[in-house]
Amino acid sequence: MAKRPLEGIRILDSTVMTAGPWGVQILADLGAEVIKIERPGRQYDVNRALQSVHDTSYYYMCMNKDKKSIQFDYSKPGHKEIYKKLVEKCDVVTENFKAGSMDRQGLGYDDLKQIKPDIIYSAVSGYGQTGPKSALPASDLVIQATSGFMSVNGEKGSTGMKAGSSLADIYASVVSSIALMAGIYYKLDTGKGCKIDTSMQSADMTSVAYEIAKYLNTGEITRPNGNADQETGFLETVPAADGKVMVEAATDEHFAAFMEMLGLEDMAKDERFATGRLRHDNAAALEEAIFPLTEKYMMAELADKCRACGVPAGEVNTQDRFMRSRYVEEMDMTNVVRDNYFGDCRTLDLPIKFDRFEVPKHRKASQSGQDTAQVLKDLLGLSEEEIKDLYSYEGAVEV
Repeated sequence: MAKRPLEGIRILDSTVMTAGPWGVQILADLGAEVIKIERPGRQYDVNRALQSVHDTSYYYMCMNKDKKSIQFDYSKPGHKEIYKKLVEKCDVVTENFKAGSMDRQGLGYDDLKQIKPDIIYSAVSGYGQTGPKSALPASDLVIQATSGFMSVNGEKGSTGMKAGSSLADIYASVVSSIALMAGIYYKLDTGKGCKIDTSMQSADMTSVAYEIAKYLNTGEITRPNGNADQETGFLETVPAADGKVMVEAATDEHFAAFMEMLGLEDMAKDERFATGRLRHDNAAALEEAIFPLTEKYMMAELADKCRACGVPAGEVNTQDRFMRSRYVEEMDMTNVVRDNYFGDCRTLDLPIKFDRFEVPKHRKASQSGQDTAQVLKDLLGLSEEEIKDLYSYEGAVEV
């Protein structure tokens, strides 16, 4: 198999938590060498502390595979200078702090491009690097709220609800990975670097882009509608004996097939349900007829019956049910991350397959600062004595 496409690209990664690390992880999956900067003591990536074993966790390892970890404390003598020397050896610098944080350290884009003009600088922040909100703190849940996502999510009649996962963090991070690859391509094509400004607010507004377009053009405000579609029917979850099944019988053909499967052929001919819009508006009458019939089936049986008649359907799976499915094995979707202290951790692979190269199935994780000495020796040629001098203060990483 050929080498991965980003091999030879080196990233100096200061991102923490989720918005940032997940996007950089995608580049690591594709072959980039990633050197993760962590601050010592309690300042290291907070994800290490979530159900931690020896200062790392399965949550941390999901998005920090094969990243080398080194520690810098910019308040200590020589650390900023060594950081800048590392920048000279890298193609990309990433961070996801509040706008202006790296500038105040003298390590922002304008500072770094003076020492490496072709550096690609990626900043992920709550509200972007400019504008009146740029200095505001943000988090996943705050952005789910302010971006408009929360206002359309939740049970019908509610005022909104957060997603069950870190949707805003993950989506903004994936958007940043696309931007980073565009920046790398631009550098390879022109020889020039660039600054990438990814706003979590802007990124996550695109998750409700349709609802925003609808408002801009009609003035109509979209409200939560539970698991049912906002505009068409029949498209919602139905009860089963052991859970719920999502059924997408929204086209006339799929609706007719679904009704026939349930023995409700006459309802498919009822004028109240003649179009998707009418089926949406008369959902209560449909639910009253459909739900007592679907709840007689087990989830898997109902989903299979729907699929057999051409209707898209799927069980509402919990993690344990999903991991027992054949899909995970057939798609070979897991890998193993090894940390010398934590042990082995199973995580999901990059959800993309390539026919010309493979993403490794066995990956490495590092304790905070574990690779400091090796990186400084290999890239900068520092001696053991010079490295010990840099980390001679109380509480420093052992090197």
